[in-house]
Amino acid sequence: MPEEKNTQELLQKYITGAATEEEVAWVETWYARLQDQVSTVSEKQLIEDERQNRQMLERRLLPGRTTRLWTKVAAAVVLTVVSTAVYRLAGHRSVINQPVTATCKQDITPGSDKAVLTLANGQRILLDDAKQGQLANQSGFIVSKTATGQIVYTAAKTGPDKAAKTGPDKNAAPAGGMDFNIITTPRGGQFQVVLPDGTHVWLDAASSLKYPIAFTGPQREVQLSGQAFFQVAGDKTKPFKVVSRCNDQTQTVEVLGTSFNINAYQDETYIRTTLLEGEVRVDGEVAGRNLQKKLRPGQQTVLDNKGLLMQEADTEEAIAWKNGYFVFDEETLASVMRKISRWYDVEVEYKDKTLLPRRFNGTVSRYAHVSQVLKVLELTQAAHFTITGSRIVISQ
Repeated sequence: MPEEKNTQELLQKYITGAATEEEVAWVETWYARLQDQVSTVSEKQLIEDERQNRQMLERRLLPGRTTRLWTKVAAAVVLTVVSTAVYRLAGHRSVINQPVTATCKQDITPGSDKAVLTLANGQRILLDDAKQGQLANQSGFIVSKTATGQIVYTAAKTGPDKAAKTGPDKNAAPAGGMDFNIITTPRGGQFQVVLPDGTHVWLDAASSLKYPIAFTGPQREVQLSGQAFFQVAGDKTKPFKVVSRCNDQTQTVEVLGTSFNINAYQDETYIRTTLLEGEVRVDGEVAGRNLQKKLRPGQQTVLDNKGLLMQEADTEEAIAWKNGYFVFDEETLASVMRKISRWYDVEVEYKDKTLLPRRFNGTVSRYAHVSQVLKVLELTQAAHFTITGSRIVISQ
């Protein structure tokens, strides 16, 4: 294929899946060459490449702030192909005129779909290893893993013929009382579950969700630790509640049917709730004080030891993790590295603590190897990253 082929057009075709095998090979070869040549790019050319690639992404790939739902592979390619130009992490705007490197003794792959389902009877199922199909029969619900990797609950078919054929299920929950399942994602994991009422939940890394096998009472209540995005199935007769705890703060979000994100990691100092659709009520408890806010789409609350703050939200940033991205908006290095640590399951060591408050802006694919993410961060010349085993060492 000729070298003068329009790379912007090819990149668009690659992302949309319209590229031929020959064009796919050309794009990937082009990127490999770019990696080899990046250290020789002149300052003038870097600025021009940045301008052209940014315009291309804005016009073709980013037509709106809510449409960046590329495939995982395409997102990773976009990151790596244009990482030398497009992803300028502001705060340090100087032009880079030297090689951009992350010293890699051993690269680290991104997280993936993996979790553990703990049934009410105590049995643990590794969901990433579980085969497609039925996993358990609990209180009239069949727990299954779909072809796309989701866990779903569907009402079991009942009747004497079926009971005679199947017999008792060793995974069935014990009779009586309220029985709960817990789905837990490790560091470096994520997973999706469809609850018995049809509510769809996306769990981020290092998170857990505790929920009843069946929502039989006057309300639907679940408990969240970590981060999750909820698409709540509408039911005006049974409000849906999410209870989260972080340090000394306790929060309850009540909805009827809506879409929202909750970030309630124990290593953060806050619980952040962002509303995308519908309406929610956020109840917070801080130092014995009960606080309450009602959110409209595009708003968020931040609950910390000072109180419950309501503010306008960057919804794209709030759910970027679900769509396969890190989005940093004036985010400190300490916060950036907590996200990277959870997703790549790595330890972080700071050689210079003065680097912690430095701030970054930018968008990076979560499906790139960690070395590629660190290369993008190093474009700022704000810090240097060295990978050794499962540890990232940060220095000046």
